[in-house]
Amino acid sequence: MHVMANESTSNAWIRNGSLMGLTAALIYYFMVLPPVPDRLSEFLALIFPGLLLCGHVALFHWFQRKGPSALNQAALIFGIGAPVLFSAMVCAQMSMVDYMQRYYHTLDEAGRAAQINIWRATDSIQLGIDVAWDMFILPTIIMFAILAFRHLPFGKLLGSAGVVIGLGGLAFNIWTFPTPPIDVGLPDVGPFAMAWYALFFITVFVHRDAGPVVAGQAARA
Repeated sequence: MHVMANESTSNAWIRNGSLMGLTAALIYYFMVLPPVPDRLSEFLALIFPGLLLCGHVALFHWFQRKGPSALNQAALIFGIGAPVLFSAMVCAQMSMVDYMQRYYHTLDEAGRAAQINIWRATDSIQLGIDVAWDMFILPTIIMFAILAFRHLPFGKLLGSAGVVIGLGGLAFNIWTFPTPPIDVGLPDVGPFAMAWYALFFITVFVHRDAGPVVAGQAARA
């Protein structure tokens, strides 16, 4: 009975969590592709991290069917930390923007110039958290990609793409720190990462009733 309950809970996580993760990946494009009303953009940014976190839990449960794995557990740990950092980043960003805009128009020219300088200093805080989010989400992608590489039905293509996206993003962030890579003319890996996530979550949902299979087992079966 206890085993059946655990299996039922795991299946629910895989089914619902993969859909939530897919929703998060699609929401990302609504956040970065204008025009989106400010209030809608804020709402999407606030719910995005929670949905992605649940998606990571779904991936953990799917790979857990193959048996305990330190890599899978590490991916889950990083996959929980990353959305928490994203949530902290957007909350700090939106709070600072709201505060600055509230008082900017009431100041004289000298006061506005001073406030802009204050904004630039405080903005560096959320930019630092932005890099911290990248330093957690990119290893998450790498670890889940390695797991996908080793198991069907994902195959080598999806796994290899995730490793390339993750390692490329890490290299960009470390090289340009504390400035975000996009601010120095380097590519933004975000759209590629979310497209990869979308394919990943779709695959998990489609194959939610089948656990991971070691590459080669299907051919021998």
